Amino acid sequence: MILSRTLAKQRIARGDRPSWGAAWGPVAFDAACLVFAFVVLFRLFQAMTEMFNFPIWATATALLALGFIPVQAVLIFSSLWASKSRWLDKDVSE
Repeated sequence: MILSRTLAKQRIARGDRPSWGAAWGPVAFDAACLVFAFVVLFRLFQAMTEMFNFPIWATATALLALGFIPVQAVLIFSSLWASKSRWLDKDVSE
């Protein structure tokens, strides 16, 4: 999210309208980083739930709160910045 936001803000400040791939590439990179982090941290999470013997409802709630919601927030904000960088303002008089 930091990469896509930074690039989008710089492009907006310059008045540069990037191509579709240039705007959405950082979003794909953010998604790949999130998948990598989830794969790396899932084994640790799994070991903790087995060690503390969490019930299934607590495990599902923790996965929702620690995994799904933050991932969705990052991808939504990255997508918003990507679309904002491609936005084309039109004057009302035109």
